[in-house]
Amino acid sequence: MTAAVRAVDERTPGEVEVSVVDVDVHPAPRSNDELRLYLPEPWRSRDWPPAVLGRAASLIAGPLYFPPGTSQRADAYPPSGGPPCSDPDFTARQLFDEAGVDYGILVPRGDRPLANPEHEAVLAATVNIWLAETWLSKYNPHGRYKAAIRVGPNDAELAVREIERWAGHPHFVQVMLVPHVRVPFGQAQFHPIYEAAVRHNLPLATHVNQTPSMALLTPVGFVSYFFEYHQFYPELYATHLISLLCEGVFEKFPALKVVFMEGGVSWLVPLLWRLDKHWRELRAEVPGLRRRPSEYVREHLRVTTQPVEEPQQAEHLARVLEWLDGEHLLMFATDYPHWDGDYRPSDLFRGLPERVRRRILRDNASELYGLPPTRPAGRDAV
Repeated sequence: MTAAVRAVDERTPGEVEVSVVDVDVHPAPRSNDELRLYLPEPWRSRDWPPAVLGRAASLIAGPLYFPPGTSQRADAYPPSGGPPCSDPDFTARQLFDEAGVDYGILVPRGDRPLANPEHEAVLAATVNIWLAETWLSKYNPHGRYKAAIRVGPNDAELAVREIERWAGHPHFVQVMLVPHVRVPFGQAQFHPIYEAAVRHNLPLATHVNQTPSMALLTPVGFVSYFFEYHQFYPELYATHLISLLCEGVFEKFPALKVVFMEGGVSWLVPLLWRLDKHWRELRAEVPGLRRRPSEYVREHLRVTTQPVEEPQQAEHLARVLEWLDGEHLLMFATDYPHWDGDYRPSDLFRGLPERVRRRILRDNASELYGLPPTRPAGRDAV
């Protein structure tokens, strides 16, 4: 029996049992002007161009991409104005009241590598200050919004400084790196970031994104369409995972947990088969890989369910999850407010045992992020 279930009978009046944790919610500022208010000095006085803070810069020289509703839910635009997921109260109505989510982990988008690592760090700091002073405070009396600490990937000292700044905040629950970086995650330049994350008991998360410097790039050159590139998301994560394993990161940081967001699930099966087979034959080359790669993955990696592959026969997915020990690997995500999100969690994974469904929908995320087993019954309770 999980801690969440054991503690239900001990809940205080006015609380309900947690059933669903959503680990991938994408808040947005109402405008560039809103985000600019949180730009730290001396950068605010330097009058940064609006494109640096907004999404426009990330679309320069980007691929043609025509998703339904420009990738947003048609009904997610708040009556108060602004883009989807820019109004915390309206988001709470769609996410908490309608979808039945109990806790939402905020994963701010717009993260992208910049030429200057200091600029990356300032952009990350701006987003963190904005989250701390809005979504995580004045709009969070219920405490049901949690968030990721954004850090720039190309200057570990600045990244660690940002982690130290926010570690201990009651609603920042993980560290987030953009996956589009100059070298894979296992290499030594990232190790101070992992050390800081472990020191503060914070998982490390990464989320795919469109970025001009990497748009449409594959191992054999550039493809023609975003649809093609989208299929390579698993390869992006596979590269980082193999690097983390072979560089011995999980031996050096045995408490480190890593979350891959929005990169699919089933690709892990053949990769782990291949890694385990070759480890038996070639492990002398990788002294930091002391156990079967699949053992590290089950202990240290978590992946989100949206978008989970959906074969025509549901039992095939169940078999994949069985091979992966998906009961402990997967965490539920709506991907709100995107058009292809999963907004009816009660209807998902019906072909799996109820124990497995509970772990995917609630327990894995609750354990990873240290969430309480109950929450306030209403959205306005403190």
